[in-house]
Amino acid sequence: MTARERTRQQLDPAGTIGSRLIAVGAALAAFIYADVMTVRSGDQVAEPLFAVLALVALGFACIVVIVQTSPLRAPLSARVHAAVLIPALIAAGFSTAAGWGVDKYVRDDWPPISLGLLFLALVSYRPAREVVGAGIVSAILLGFLVLLQTPGFVTDAPPVAFVLQAVTPMLALCVGGATFSCIFVASLERWHRRASRATASLSRELRDGIARSVQQDRVTILNRDVVPFFSEVLTRGAIVEDDRDRARAIADSIRRVMVAEADRSWLETVIEHAGTDSIHGRDSSGLVQDEQRLASLMTTDQRTAVRALIVAMFDLPSFDPTSLGIVLSTRGHGSRGVFTARAGSADYSVRAALAPYLAVMRVVFSDLQVDISEPALAIRISY
Repeated sequence: MTARERTRQQLDPAGTIGSRLIAVGAALAAFIYADVMTVRSGDQVAEPLFAVLALVALGFACIVVIVQTSPLRAPLSARVHAAVLIPALIAAGFSTAAGWGVDKYVRDDWPPISLGLLFLALVSYRPAREVVGAGIVSAILLGFLVLLQTPGFVTDAPPVAFVLQAVTPMLALCVGGATFSCIFVASLERWHRRASRATASLSRELRDGIARSVQQDRVTILNRDVVPFFSEVLTRGAIVEDDRDRARAIADSIRRVMVAEADRSWLETVIEHAGTDSIHGRDSSGLVQDEQRLASLMTTDQRTAVRALIVAMFDLPSFDPTSLGIVLSTRGHGSRGVFTARAGSADYSVRAALAPYLAVMRVVFSDLQVDISEPALAIRISY
């Protein structure tokens, strides 16, 4: 797994799902604004073909934002950011070419606002420094395009005034969104540090309690099987042949329980607890195939994400708990896990229910593939 980037999506993947509405709204607003301004400034369009190409390029950038900000495609990479920025800048170039020689007012140009809205849509998904850097590059290009058009403007003003008027709205949206993202990410990192310290302190406090709990479990086994046997022997005052067979049976039973508990992985324990009321006493170890003990190689974050996903799957009304199967195996220098089950519901409803958990898993695992086709569900992870 690659190191996490300082983005809200990677530090708080579940919480970022709510901000997708902002991203989609900003992308739609960018495209609608460009359409409206193109129609309103129709008398300043010398080449309609270039105007159409500008809208097509901008529309492509907006579609990339809408599709790639989906939690099912997390995390949004720098490559996707470039796939948004480059078409948007090409759209700005086509817009300039469309109004070449007849564009009289820089305030009628839509690229500054539309690009600023696209940057605003991406601030939760990319590092603030990267967004600001892209905004500066865009400002340089927009400023250059405006300088090329200054001879045709009807207002007599210094060229720098036109440049500032063109790039200020875009930079305001870009820097403002990046500043908010930077502050938000810093607060998340502070919260993570405090939570880690609290967890470490709580673990130390709970260690003695866990030890006492384990000891009590062992005492319970002894009280249930061993103590009554010894009491009968003491009451009788003699050992008979049946006592030897009974003692051997009790020892074998205790040995099997202790070996089973020692061999049980945390993954089997999670399934047993999640499906207490639904697997009807079925041995949870039969649901997990992990001969090489690869579940223990998962990090704390990965275990937490898998645990949350399994609990969410058992909470689905249409989920068949007896169909769950987990296979862990080695793959090259890493490990691979395959989760299969029968969801028994429509594709979109399962995706909607599991979307927050899959968004987290896409961040903490190096690779995640989801295949949902009613009623089958398959999730593949690499770590």
